[in-house]
Amino acid sequence: MIYKISLPKINKDLAYFCGLILGNGSLPNAYSKRPNGKLQKRYIISFFCTSNEFLKEVYQPLFFKLFHISPKIYFQKKSKNCIVYNCRIESKHIFKFLESINLIRGRKAKIARVPNLFKKHKLHVLAGLLDTDDGKKGSGFGFSTASKSLALFCSKEFKYLNLSYHSCPWFYKGHNYHQIYVHKKDVPKILESIPLKNKDKICLIKSYASVAQPG
Repeated sequence: MIYKISLPKINKDLAYFCGLILGNGSLPNAYSKRPNGKLQKRYIISFFCTSNEFLKEVYQPLFFKLFHISPKIYFQKKSKNCIVYNCRIESKHIFKFLESINLIRGRKAKIARVPNLFKKHKLHVLAGLLDTDDGKKGSGFGFSTASKSLALFCSKEFKYLNLSYHSCPWFYKGHNYHQIYVHKKDVPKILESIPLKNKDKICLIKSYASVAQPG
């Protein structure tokens, strides 16, 4: 069956999707060489994840809901006994759309920022960001990023939600990083205010409140 690509309106699903891409996705500056030796621009949208279940149950269905086409899952690498998957698709139509709403392409780590289009759906962007990171930070739950802009965004949202949090930069291998996390005592409140979709993160947060994980 052939599907025609569609482009979504600005809504909470797109905001959550963009949070995922900002947190652990990429619109790389990719090229391939033609037989005549000239370089051809590629239009790749990738999302990296260690949970094949999350990709199949959340990311792929969300992508299809938004764009009416599904990306494929590829084995990327194995790092520190952990398999990393790349859920990827190549589409100039979708790539250009994501650029048009101000998602950063290329090496975005330091310069990533939340597009202003999502003021109404900031909590869904935050949910996407938190669903991509490893979650546990010291005795709390949060997010690490090389982007000062994303760190400030998380700080403002945690403050708005009245969640006690800690934010600190650190220097590692020649780069500045930012770690921001909700203090342990307020971690259980996250599920009351932030619409997370990642089962692993939800179970982790419930464990802070000593709530049994669902069977």
